Amino acid sequence: MSEQNEVFCIAEVGSNFNNDLDLAKRYVYACAEAGANAIKFQTLQKNLIISPVAKVGGKVVPYPIYDIFYSAELPEPWHYELRKEADIAGIEFMSTPFHLEAVDLLIDVGVNRIKVASGDITFYPLLERIGETGKDVILSTGASNDTDIHKAVDLLKRCGSGEITLLHCVANYPPKWDEMNIRAIPSMANEFGLPVGLSDHSPGATIPVASVALGASVIEKHVTFDNNLQGPDHGFATSIEEFSDMVAQVRHLEKALGSGCKKPSTEEIPRVKRIRRGLYNRDTGEPTDDPENAIWLRPEYDVTI
Repeated sequence: MSEQNEVFCIAEVGSNFNNDLDLAKRYVYACAEAGANAIKFQTLQKNLIISPVAKVGGKVVPYPIYDIFYSAELPEPWHYELRKEADIAGIEFMSTPFHLEAVDLLIDVGVNRIKVASGDITFYPLLERIGETGKDVILSTGASNDTDIHKAVDLLKRCGSGEITLLHCVANYPPKWDEMNIRAIPSMANEFGLPVGLSDHSPGATIPVASVALGASVIEKHVTFDNNLQGPDHGFATSIEEFSDMVAQVRHLEKALGSGCKKPSTEEIPRVKRIRRGLYNRDTGEPTDDPENAIWLRPEYDVTI
């Protein structure tokens, strides 16, 4: 997915641009500087995703969350502007479509891949439209089981999608530590034969880094400039500085994971003779093959231990 098969790190802005194009552009450059491979927004219209009314105590009343979603809407022209800024910054532009026409918009904008939100894993008309584009798909699986995932994956494949990557996810914001179940990552890879990553809402870098150790190929995490800003996603999002630190830890871990073949490292080889014991004469300290008056020692010149 990225160069040299490195973990693909997605900085999820979501609604955290607070309906401000200049702020959205700042996120583009900040996330690129933080080492993200991609920056992701959301392509939605509140009237196509959530009901304007709710039933409370048997009465139909305005749904308060409905108005909150206005600030999450990313106007169509902004998609093109942000794509241009992302190209300049050297970071991939992504967005999650939440209605059918949004898929067509993202194709026109020129995205490389399409992200499907956890809540839309059973929105089959949307999956069909996405699959028909032939684009690669990143499918979040929060609150889903294997049956849900198989149905979605099968549909995407039948419709002609490109490579599908699954994201293990816990659809709580933030989740409790004992909810994370990151051992599901290798289990999902084995069950579906697909790349698996993590869409993370937990604090810090512990879960993303551990997930990479378990085989995660993608890490997605919400970002914010300020956790105290108004909006549904700021509170649990990671700061740009924390995201940068997470990426650095992931890159260190990628190097540390190695090939899996147990053998001395290149820099260990010259030390083999220096750290292993041999027979030495008790009186002279010289190497000897004679077990009489000999003792097992490391070489006397090993002053680095």
